[in-house]
Amino acid sequence: MTLPSETNHSHEVNESGAHINIPGVGAVKGILDKNNKVAKFLNIPFGLIEERWRPAANAKSWDGIRDATRLGPMPPQRTTNNPFMSMLLGLPDKYLFDEDMSERDCLNCNIFMPASAVGCLDEKKRLPVLVWLFGGGMRTGSNAIPLYDGSELVLASIELVKPMIVVAINYRLHCLGFLSSKELILDAQEHAKTIPEDQKKWYDMSVGNWGLLDQVLGLQWIQDHIQAFSGNPKRVTVMGQSAGASSISYLQLIPECRGLFYRSILISGTMTSMVAQYPEQEGQRTFDRLCSNFDVPSDLPPLEKVARLREVPAEAISDAINKATDVMFRPCVDGVVLKQDCRLIVGDTSLYDPALNWVFAGTCGDEGTMMVEELGASTVADFELFKRRLCNPVDYDLFDQIFGVPSTDVEACSISSRLLNSGEFRFPTFEVSEAILAHPTCQLSRFHMDIVIHKIDNMIPGWGAHHGVDLPFTFGGESTVTLLTDEEREMSRKVQAVWVEVVTAASPEASSLPLVNCVLPRAVKSQKEKEKEEDKEVETMIDGDHHGIVLEAVEIEEDEAVVFSRDLRVTRGLVERMTSEEIGFWRRSAAYATKQATEGRAEDFGFVLSPPLRFSNGSK
Repeated sequence: MTLPSETNHSHEVNESGAHINIPGVGAVKGILDKNNKVAKFLNIPFGLIEERWRPAANAKSWDGIRDATRLGPMPPQRTTNNPFMSMLLGLPDKYLFDEDMSERDCLNCNIFMPASAVGCLDEKKRLPVLVWLFGGGMRTGSNAIPLYDGSELVLASIELVKPMIVVAINYRLHCLGFLSSKELILDAQEHAKTIPEDQKKWYDMSVGNWGLLDQVLGLQWIQDHIQAFSGNPKRVTVMGQSAGASSISYLQLIPECRGLFYRSILISGTMTSMVAQYPEQEGQRTFDRLCSNFDVPSDLPPLEKVARLREVPAEAISDAINKATDVMFRPCVDGVVLKQDCRLIVGDTSLYDPALNWVFAGTCGDEGTMMVEELGASTVADFELFKRRLCNPVDYDLFDQIFGVPSTDVEACSISSRLLNSGEFRFPTFEVSEAILAHPTCQLSRFHMDIVIHKIDNMIPGWGAHHGVDLPFTFGGESTVTLLTDEEREMSRKVQAVWVEVVTAASPEASSLPLVNCVLPRAVKSQKEKEKEEDKEVETMIDGDHHGIVLEAVEIEEDEAVVFSRDLRVTRGLVERMTSEEIGFWRRSAAYATKQATEGRAEDFGFVLSPPLRFSNGSK
């Protein structure tokens, strides 16, 4: 693909910057970067939050020229001072997440494009688009984080003669984006009655999915307006990491989201990595304790409780949530946006967008190492509780056979790390991959991120290819100068080349990346094992009930994947599969977890155990 050469003189690049008129929206003035090769348009609003716990409205148009040279406000949040995350995200010493927050105006996007493409008139030369959804557990993150500047990715695409556009969007977080309760359901129902029939939307009565709906609104804005930036709305790829990838996985199953994108890159996350909660369970506990924390009487009528909480400043809610580090935020099974428990539908290929063209999914080699303290068991004493949270009691022996029994605290940490890696990342990615393989038109590629950042490895030995290790290599740029070695920065360019290929290739088959033909475990057994197996009854699990299982020693087959290796190469290599026993265990675990959730006992099971919230508003 070559860069567009025909230009529209109402769109231009000159010494004062880059200028674009967005029809029906307004004119914007951006800035040039990378020796004037990249044009950046920052803080372009796509949504407006007129009231807390409501779907956002479309952003308003403006007169005159909007200054798009500075980053916009972040979604309200608070973060503790975490040296590791500051290093990974390239944050300056004095960088504060809460410097510029706005609950009302946080829904903005940053657009990065080849400067020479400004004002392209030729429809045939419109550029493919990569949309970035940040991670952060749905409680922190922003498109204004320095690392997420898309200029380096765009520059890489220019140098590869495969030019593309990068768009990074914001969405609401924690209680403001993913809270649910019976009070909020009633509030949404009552509000929907006031909406004129000709103004009703399919999502009016959604609860607990406002963050997801923000993403949908941003993607719809891109469909409507990216042509003004020489982008092709029919060639939109969405890439997300962790919570961002989980979000994309959900969007792929929502019928109303069809047509918003046709390819996806899922890095370290799918929908079953962040299983949607039930309003009457986890969401209700969080809502009730918010009320308690902010002195909202429990005997108030439901709608009055909601009204009182709407009066609490977003900063105060963010502070309270920041102190409740044991609370996780996830989408909600609200019957509107998400109609069923995702564990029941993740494997149903018929529910996926039929227009999906290509899914590129993978994980890091050591996802669990940085999560053991928060989600795992770091001591032998804690390990038994950890095990009980992950499997049906009748499966304890099976658990021990597959994962082992720790005799020391070091072993407890090691097994916990493996469990987190396997159950929170590898198996969820396997489930989605399995569904995509049966998709009639969508191709699947896999990747494995096994890179170790030298500086972090020296600081925290043993973390290896930890969760989030991909981020500096994906974006590169100035924020990684003090983190990556020269060799690692060269590896960053190789990683970027892979992402560019996924976004810009005319078709998956025409790309240089391997397409996966099968990820199902095909155990290779010796003749002796086969004879032994004939004399045994291999039973299965139905509806969460245990009927026994037989473990056999097997030779593990491997999957072909794009491997980002520890010796800083990108290869078409082989990655060890999960064993059939491991996959079977997690299927049984998911079935049991779903049963617990439908019976109102979700808080007693899973990687995320939510005890009573330890909110604090400074007076309690």
